[in-house]
Amino acid sequence: MRIPDPAGFTTRLAVQSLGWSPDGPAREAVLTLAERAVLDTVAVGVAAREDPTVRACLAGLGSLAPGRATVLATGRSAAPRDAALVGGLLCHAFDYDDVDTPTISHPSTVLVPALLAVAEAEGHSPEQVLLGYGAGLLAQRTVAAELGGIEGHYSAGWHATGTIGTLSATAALARLRGLDEGAGRHALGIAGSLAMGSRQNFGTMTKPLHAGIASANAVLATDLAAAGFTADPDQLEGGFGFLRLHHGRPAEDAATVAGPDILGVDVKLYPCCYYTHPTANAVLDLVGQGLRVGDVARVDVTVHPGGLSALIHPRPTTGLQGKFSMEYVVAAALLDGRLTLRTFTDEQVRRAEVPPLLELVHPTTAEEPPFGGPRDGWYATVEVTTTDGRVLRERVDRPRGHATRPVEEADLVAKAGDCLDWGGLEQSLAESLIHSLRDLRQAESVGAALAPLREEVHP
Repeated sequence: MRIPDPAGFTTRLAVQSLGWSPDGPAREAVLTLAERAVLDTVAVGVAAREDPTVRACLAGLGSLAPGRATVLATGRSAAPRDAALVGGLLCHAFDYDDVDTPTISHPSTVLVPALLAVAEAEGHSPEQVLLGYGAGLLAQRTVAAELGGIEGHYSAGWHATGTIGTLSATAALARLRGLDEGAGRHALGIAGSLAMGSRQNFGTMTKPLHAGIASANAVLATDLAAAGFTADPDQLEGGFGFLRLHHGRPAEDAATVAGPDILGVDVKLYPCCYYTHPTANAVLDLVGQGLRVGDVARVDVTVHPGGLSALIHPRPTTGLQGKFSMEYVVAAALLDGRLTLRTFTDEQVRRAEVPPLLELVHPTTAEEPPFGGPRDGWYATVEVTTTDGRVLRERVDRPRGHATRPVEEADLVAKAGDCLDWGGLEQSLAESLIHSLRDLRQAESVGAALAPLREEVHP
């Protein structure tokens, strides 16, 4: 049974976030995780800076409010709220940013731009940015637990990156800015009304906008709360508050999440929806074992219940839609033997070889996998029937890059280098940026760490 908590969830979350300060090995683990997340997030953002989504966003916003925060897309400076808005969208534009499986969301694309923007503008230390990241990720897990699990929230159509992300980034900034408990509660109350994001917009420019708005709204919520602006101090748990509106259901126990073991995130090695990654991993393993596209007569993909819910474009016509198409991801993996940034351009999705392959891919869901034993969370099985009647099988439950299969340091740096090269950053500047972000706690300031981006200012 749930233990009664007279303080209320809004208060508990504020107290947890404001007072969170790990020490010893736990502190080192958090700092390392956060540094890796900052590098990965900024790199995938720079990769997208010439993307039409980002160009259209900048054109639509027009002149950004002046300030001292670096806009990751351009290297210019703007007010923290505008820098966070553009940064959040930028870092999610390619859907190559990291994932938090327990919350079905992308944490770093919301947390990192907001933390960097506010810290640079206000002079907070790099280490406080990293600890703020840990506090925000912990808040994200805590909110999901208080919802009684994310499934009801997600299946109702909410994009958790925008909804829970708004709360987690607000908690992170409240800690960074040193708000007191009362202001922290009001900030979370404001954020509870600002949280938004509809999954109907997956496969469009608006999906990454959810991340940008969440990041910017966290800045707004803490700006207002710090100035004395108020909200219902029990907003999150109230009768018309966040938990009820967002389809939460009572948890069996009060949410208590602590320790560095829960702070891992899943680093994406393919720039597409994470629901496709176990399947992509399995198909690429088969290709590595000798499977060739001309041998394929049929591909049966089976995933856990809900594992197709975000994959709403079975016959994509654009690169954005291709990121949310199980059929296209399988087809591209068979055609090319890899999944890269180039895979998800409009030109690649519209290749003449693609439509016939899409017809061969048959995704479905099942409570238990068709082979390989019972499931433990997510899973994907791939059964390829070949033109000569053989059936090749491969199963992947946790793809490479999952928190339980962490990316090696060399692979993380290689991914960052590829992204910065795709984004057109000059090599010496790219190398400098990778070094400064991967060792962010050693940087003189956040501004100093981001200096390579300001040396190559884009219009």
